[in-house]
Amino acid sequence: MFRRMLKKAATQTLLATCLSLMISAAYAQTDLIVPRAKTPPQLQDYVGRVPAEAGFVVRDFRQRTPGDGNPASLATTAYLSFDETHFYAVFVAKDDPKNVRARIAKREDFDGDDFVILELDTFHDKRRAFSFFVNPYGVQMDSKRIEGLELDKNFDTQWQSDGQLTDDGYVVRIAIPLKSLRFKNADVQTWGVTLGRVIARLSEESFWPHISKQVAGFVPQAATMQIPERLSAGRNAQVNPFVYLGNSRILNADVPTSPVWLQDNKVQAGLDAKWVIGDASAIDLTIKPDFSEVESDEPQIVVGKRYEVLFPEKRPFFLENAGFFHTPTPLFFSRRIAQPQAGLRITGRQDSWAYGGLLIDDHAAGEDASENAKAKIAMARVQNDLSHDLALGGLFTDRRLNQDHVRQRDTVAGIDGRFQLDDNWILQAQFARSQTDLDGKKLQGHLGYLEAKHQGKHLEYLAKYSDISQNFASSLAFLPRTDLKQLQQEAMYLWHLDAYTDLQRIGFIGNSTLSRDQTNQMQDWSADLGVLAEGSRDSWLEIFSRHGYEKYAGQDYRKQGWLVNTGTSWLSWLSVMTEFGAIDSINYTPAAGVTNLLGKGRSIDLTLTFKPHPQWRIEEKLLWNDLRNSQSGQSSQSNEATSVYRNLMWRTKLSYQHNRFLGVRLIADYHQLAANPRLSSLESGKQLNTDLQLSYLLSPGTSLIAGYGNRQENLALIGNPAYLQRTADLSLRTGRRAFIKLNYLYQL
Repeated sequence: MFRRMLKKAATQTLLATCLSLMISAAYAQTDLIVPRAKTPPQLQDYVGRVPAEAGFVVRDFRQRTPGDGNPASLATTAYLSFDETHFYAVFVAKDDPKNVRARIAKREDFDGDDFVILELDTFHDKRRAFSFFVNPYGVQMDSKRIEGLELDKNFDTQWQSDGQLTDDGYVVRIAIPLKSLRFKNADVQTWGVTLGRVIARLSEESFWPHISKQVAGFVPQAATMQIPERLSAGRNAQVNPFVYLGNSRILNADVPTSPVWLQDNKVQAGLDAKWVIGDASAIDLTIKPDFSEVESDEPQIVVGKRYEVLFPEKRPFFLENAGFFHTPTPLFFSRRIAQPQAGLRITGRQDSWAYGGLLIDDHAAGEDASENAKAKIAMARVQNDLSHDLALGGLFTDRRLNQDHVRQRDTVAGIDGRFQLDDNWILQAQFARSQTDLDGKKLQGHLGYLEAKHQGKHLEYLAKYSDISQNFASSLAFLPRTDLKQLQQEAMYLWHLDAYTDLQRIGFIGNSTLSRDQTNQMQDWSADLGVLAEGSRDSWLEIFSRHGYEKYAGQDYRKQGWLVNTGTSWLSWLSVMTEFGAIDSINYTPAAGVTNLLGKGRSIDLTLTFKPHPQWRIEEKLLWNDLRNSQSGQSSQSNEATSVYRNLMWRTKLSYQHNRFLGVRLIADYHQLAANPRLSSLESGKQLNTDLQLSYLLSPGTSLIAGYGNRQENLALIGNPAYLQRTADLSLRTGRRAFIKLNYLYQL
């Protein structure tokens, strides 16, 4: 028995040693020298053959998911080269063309497609990278990757891409102008590079070099690449003027007894400009920016929510280079800026330093975005990468509000840091102080944040602790709660099923939140325990049991419920995502004389995406939630009497893309809220918004967009003078808008 135990231990030790060596070899970075291209590579040169001077050849892609480190299921070969103006990458991806998932879509809109990836860490700091994605038809998307933050898909730059399906797969060509990159001023360029491919039907991501999920961090695992020449982007200045013509007619129903029609004929011109200094820094200027082409927010459930819900920024000026201003806790949230008239931004890199500054003149500030309120906003951010494991940063914001003889100034100063302890653990911390000056009265506040994240093959764990005082200035931040001491934990343990094709991972999930106020009084807690299963074709299933507690209006409430989250893209022409469940919920908006009773809450979030043709796409999204009074003593006359509210939102989006540049889309948003006046102070109503838009997008900054919008509500104008009255049908058009916008990017 003892001998068998020794033999078993020795065998396990040997296997562990071999596995460690294999993993170390897989993680090892491969140095490469990229050759100069005599002529720019063309897509057709790689269809069915390989030219004599194709560039540096890359093969041996390895899976990141589902089988971490396994060879890619299908062969991919990439070719890298450069010249005095561009960096080039050509991908030859093998596959059965009948199985390739791809659509002709507008830029950055190919969710669910196969695609290839090129990532460049041009400063070789192992912290940041430019990311470029292209689907088999050449549709492109770009982003910035910053370690410790979500992938910044709002980054846009000028580059070219082509794609073509072939008899044995597809070929993609990428040409990135050096003007579109930032890099050091050096005789020899040393960059990090990662090449990847996603096969949607297999839920497979593969990369060269191997980018393992067992290591916390993506960019540090990139290969080291050298370009043995001095590069320069040359003179790089951009001017992007626009012209907007619009007409709108909107019913102002703030006072139902005296509604007013507002008519606006608008002709506006504005300008965006950029000047790149020394290949590493950029100055951006905007004057009277117009955001008419910005699509409406995706519907979210806000009825029945106690705290503010996040709606992400969509305006181009604030999206570009937004990553320079990100901090672990978002102390700058650009949607707090309502109507900017002018803005100036500077961002850049110098050696191990990254810096950014922003000045904004907001002409509709204040909580109600009043045109009588104006604000001057200034912000500065600096960060130093002491090593690729350790980074320290600082942020300063200043907002001066002037509204109807009220003067308010909010200033925030903070520091933050990120430390990668080893291959699996990352630590982040942030500390900030604020001061609010309101008509001579000074209020001070503090914010503290600690985060620990573990990334491993089986165990993923995240712990976050926040300490925010009640008076912390949040006029530029997204902080739904203050007066808070909160601990959040998320854990997931996974088993990888390499022997199965369709079922890839199973595991357990646990999430918990514990919140106290600054006096250490318990405010709420929640605990969700669940199981999950993940498979091919982007399929998953999660089932949770939910429990919680909340103190509200001096009362203690216990909660319990359940949640199911599932989705699949099993069919190439259809994807389904849904989340539905039930949990006890508080009536935060009771009618007069009614207490905040605990009721039974239910919700559904369903998204269907149809792709019947490479050029057509239909998206259906349903959001539904309701609250029923569980206290029989309140009212029991009928089911309607025990219903507090029912909330329904439905969005239909129909898109047709004639080619990569020309497309049309129609959006219809329907919202219905039925509230019980005996139990809820919410106001019932119906609204239908339709939005038609025709767009020709040649490249970021050059486009022609025409749009028409219409709004109808269940209202009627009665009498003379007219007043508003609720009806059963959507009988009154309360708003319409038509516009044309042209902008053109001049590169100087």
